[in-house]
Amino acid sequence: MNNVLVIDDEPIILEALYNTLLRMEEHELFVWKASSAIEGIEIMRSNRIDILMTDVRMPGMSGLELVGLVRKQWERCKIIILSGYSDYEYLQSALQQNVFDYLLKPIDEEVIVETLTRVIAEIETIMLEQDLMTKAENQLQKAQSLLHKDFSEKLFSGELLTQGLIDESIDMLQIPIRRDQDVIVVVGRTDRWPTGYLLKEKLLMHYAINNIVKEYLDSVCRIVTFIENGYMVWLIQEADRDSGENRQEQDLITLHWYIGEVLDKIQQSIRHYLRLPVSLLLSKPNIGWLSIAHTFKEMCAWLQRGIGLEEEIIFIEQIDELKPSYEGRDHSPIDIKRSMNHLLNLLESGNLTSFQKELADFFRSMQGVVFLEYPLQLEIYAHLSGMFLSYINNRKISAFIEDELEMRYLSNYSLFAQWSEMEAYFLRLAVYFHSLAQGENKSQKQEIVDEIDAYIVESFSSEYISLTHLAKTFHLSTSYLSRLYHSEKGISLTERMKQLRMTRAKELLLVEGKKIQEVALELGFYNVPYFSKFFKKNIGITPQEYKQNHGIAMGEVRSVMDNK
Repeated sequence: MNNVLVIDDEPIILEALYNTLLRMEEHELFVWKASSAIEGIEIMRSNRIDILMTDVRMPGMSGLELVGLVRKQWERCKIIILSGYSDYEYLQSALQQNVFDYLLKPIDEEVIVETLTRVIAEIETIMLEQDLMTKAENQLQKAQSLLHKDFSEKLFSGELLTQGLIDESIDMLQIPIRRDQDVIVVVGRTDRWPTGYLLKEKLLMHYAINNIVKEYLDSVCRIVTFIENGYMVWLIQEADRDSGENRQEQDLITLHWYIGEVLDKIQQSIRHYLRLPVSLLLSKPNIGWLSIAHTFKEMCAWLQRGIGLEEEIIFIEQIDELKPSYEGRDHSPIDIKRSMNHLLNLLESGNLTSFQKELADFFRSMQGVVFLEYPLQLEIYAHLSGMFLSYINNRKISAFIEDELEMRYLSNYSLFAQWSEMEAYFLRLAVYFHSLAQGENKSQKQEIVDEIDAYIVESFSSEYISLTHLAKTFHLSTSYLSRLYHSEKGISLTERMKQLRMTRAKELLLVEGKKIQEVALELGFYNVPYFSKFFKKNIGITPQEYKQNHGIAMGEVRSVMDNK
């Protein structure tokens, strides 16, 4: 959005210019007006002005003096001089101060629109050039981190299929770890994020977690950190020592034992200092570089299978020997389906309290199992998701759900790191459905549109209302405001205001003694011929013809009344 300041000491001209700029809705202008250079300076002190349109001869400080001041303090501001005087000295002085254009009064509305369009295009071109340079500089700075990210993605996905490619990447990126030694892999998962955490905050917490891990391990090993698919991954090697191959292998085993001993302390420190529950998984001590991708996928799978456990899991070492354990209640498909049918009946009946209790009991019973095999997890998720989707489709309320509770969670199980998150999401859906059923949640969109329409109708008789003004008043973007109004009313906001404008024009033209020029200015038309053209295009006849036709009609009415 470009900010425009218009300065002129003649009130009629100032208002006409101001209203002309407000009608340039496609350019999203925010317009200020001032009746003197001093008043304009006060506006510029607290607001960024991109375009200044100023008269030359004004009391107190001339437009050219103002231009000189602006050039010193706001050099990027584009300036358009308006003057009723065509003196060569004014033009020469303006050009010397690098103004964008010099327009002589009286100025047609089309000329103002064309000039503003040109200056906006020049501003956009300059901004584009600046953006390109800034982006180029940022890309140079980010290149190294992007290469690191590319390396980690390929390493953990298995795309780096040869030791030679791995060696080349480690050397090129100067990763501080030896490519000729095996590694220990540690995978960490944040089990639960506090409500409302943004991506930036999560990244900061990842850095903080990494700092805690390094506090415990940096002094005894080499360690490199990656973030992959939401997991934190540490590749760890014994610190350099002059020893043979057997000695290095023994050192790695000793280091592996030490890491296993301190994982619990690391977990406690993260909980204490960062208030985050974290699960950690430690690989076997001798993972070769070509086996890292397979090991990483297997470790992530075990963390996923452990989703039914409480938070802060720690697994150490013997991954291959771990077998799923089914301690607790056995859940057959029939039991699960029966529970889902009961939940659906409670949801359909609107019995929210019973539904909440039944869903909580179901999840508690699931968490009584140490490990839920992944296919069984998917089956339970599919039943729950299908139940809620059926409810949504039967009542045709998907538009509301998309806005309030993102529907992508109904089609992507991997978005839930914990069963507690899934339970909370489905409970929120149930509460929202109940609210809709009770009629407690009137459409916010309809409320906003009704307020906008009432505001337009109430204000239009006294002033011209621009799309930009409406957007600012209701704290919405102009594009969203237009789409919202059209979707709810079946007519564009521009068309609605045009209708009101024509209605007001016809009312003013019928006021006895009111001239067409006065009507045009009151409606924000600086140029009378342009007003006549606009009126004829929308009504079918000129303003003069409309006044004459009405005059004839009124004469006939008076004649009938007189005869009576």
